[in-house]
Parts: sequence; structure tokens; C-alpha cells
Amino acid sequence: MSTLERLSGVDLLRGSLLLLMTMSHLPIGWAGGLGQPLGFISAAEGFVFVSAFLASSIFMRRYRQRGAAAATRWVFQRALRVYLCHIALIVLPFTVIAWFASRYQRPAVMNLLDFYFRDPALASLSALVLVYQPPLLDILPMYVLFLLTTAPMLLLAGRVGWRWILGASGALWALAQFGLRPWVFQAVSQSIQRHFGWDIPLTAIGAFDLFAWQLLWMLGLWFGDVGMDRLRHALQAGNGLLIAGVLLSLALFVWRHTSGPEGFSDLSRHFFWIDKWTLSPIRLLNLGALLCVFVGLGQYLAPLRKLSLVESLGRSSLWGFVAHLCSVLLLLLLIDQSEESLHGFIAAGAILFAYGALFTTAAVYQRRSRGVSE
Repeated sequence: MSTLERLSGVDLLRGSLLLLMTMSHLPIGWAGGLGQPLGFISAAEGFVFVSAFLASSIFMRRYRQRGAAAATRWVFQRALRVYLCHIALIVLPFTVIAWFASRYQRPAVMNLLDFYFRDPALASLSALVLVYQPPLLDILPMYVLFLLTTAPMLLLAGRVGWRWILGASGALWALAQFGLRPWVFQAVSQSIQRHFGWDIPLTAIGAFDLFAWQLLWMLGLWFGDVGMDRLRHALQAGNGLLIAGVLLSLALFVWRHTSGPEGFSDLSRHFFWIDKWTLSPIRLLNLGALLCVFVGLGQYLAPLRKLSLVESLGRSSLWGFVAHLCSVLLLLLLIDQSEESLHGFIAAGAILFAYGALFTTAAVYQRRSRGVSE
């Protein structure tokens, strides 16, 4: 991707999200509190939305400059690149990590790869076709599938408008809130088992409900196409929207940090509202409020662009994402049968190791990119 195709501030945001995601995934005692620092929203939501926004922006720019064929070719090449990263990534846990965990009894990894240990052949084959998605390894498959929808949705939006696409996406999201995924899975899995003999449990196909999270990707595509300009105009028309976004963001921030990650005293009755895996209503509300704040106050955040290390990490976000997962998987091998998180100097060393892997990967990517451009 050339320098001209980078969008101001996006690299800094993606680098920051990657740092936050890495910290929340590390097996250290206090990492869990950093999973949702800004409210009822995690780095995963931000990463998916920003990725969709960037894909949409680049696609539309190429579409206007070179035509639909060139733009479509770019997005499918991007999907192929992400898919190859997914394949390369699953090699490590399915070989070295699995062997070490089995030999030395590492329950954190064995639970993570539970289906693989039950049926390695089926797990490996189904992972290749993006069906089996162990925890931590389920974001790239989702990214691939969503990238494959990008060109058709953007081209369709140019014909019928975004109202119909977002309406249909919203309806699908609403159905997901009331159990669409397990119902579809049961119907499809019965057919697959009958024809291919595959017996894959629902827990093995990834934590993210794609019927729900597709709305976040569609909103990102819309935002990269026309939504950002519309939001800027709305914010410039008056301070009401920005003030509402700030107040709502603060309220959700306080609620999250005074009531804990769950936010409700009786989680069994109210989990519907804050469930991450189905992209619950409060999470969408939180994202919308933060979006108004970041866009409305963007000019005051400009000095943060001086964080060149974080920005370079954002430029190599795909490779950084792979590096962070490799680091986390290796560090999980330190969790023995007591299943206690890492603490003290060991936890500090884990942080240095993971972040060192991130910035080393970014540096190698930058050097390689300069070599290719020269």
C-alpha cells in the first residue's frame, strides 16, 4: 500500500488498538481490567470498524481512479493476504504449541485448542476453510469473510443506496440478538454431518457472532464511503451532537469502571445488553458516542501524531496482529496446572516480550517496505 493511500490518523488509531488488544490478551493478573478501558467497548470493535473504514476508503478511491475491476482486485488480494496470514498463524498452535502443552500439561492452551486435541485432522481441515476458529484465532477468519463482502456491498450501495443495505444489515443484527446463530448452526451442521461426516461443535466456530458483527463491518464501509463526511457536517452544524457524544461516553465510562466489566448486579438478566460476542446494543451506542467524540475533537488530537512508533505499528497492523498472537500463545505455555496468571517480574517480562515482538515486527515491515519502494 503506497504512502498516498494512507489516511491521516488511521495508523495511529490502529497501532493504539493493537497495543491495547495485546495487553488485554496477555496472561497476566491485571490485564483483564484493560479489556474495555473506554466503556463497554473493546479493542476488537475498534479494530474491525477501522479496518472496514480503511478498506472502504481505499476501495472507493481506486474505484474512482481506476474503475471497479481494479478496486475489486485490490480487495480480493487483501483478503487473500489475510487468509495466508491465518494459515501461517494456525501452524504454530497446531504443531509446537500443541505438542508442548500436551507433553507438559498446560491447561490454558489445552482448553484453547480443545477441539484440536479431540480431532486434529478434522480441526486442521476445517480451520483451512475458516470453520474451526479457536479463541484468539477467530478474528482473521472473520476479517477474511468480511473482506469478501466489501466489493459487492460498496458496488451495490452505489446503485441502491446505503439505506437499504444498512437496513438489511440492522435486521440481521437484530435477529442475531435473539439466537439466529445457534439456530442456523444446528440446521447447517446437521446437513454437513450427514454429507461429510464432520461433527463440529458450536463452540469451535469462533466466539464472534458473524450475523451480529457484520453490522459493524457494514457501518465501517458506510463510514468510509459517505458516513464520515456526513458526521463531520452534522458536528459542524452545531455542538449538540458533540456534547451528547461526550456526555454519553463519560456516562458509559463511569458506569463501566464503577460497576465492573459486567455493569449489572444481576448479569443473568441483563447480559443481553452488554454481550460482546453478539455486539450488544450498549456496545453499538458506546461506539457511536466515541465516534462523535473522536471526529469532533480530531483537531485537538493532532499532537498525538508525534507518536511515530505507534503510527508505524499501525502501518504494519496485520503483521503486528500476527506477532501479538504468536507472543500470547507462547506466553500461555507459562501457565502451569495451577492456572494462575503471571505476576511480578514474570508479568513485566511478558509485557516486554510481547511489545518487543510488536515493535520489532513493525520495524522489519518498515525496512522491507522502504526496500521495495526503492
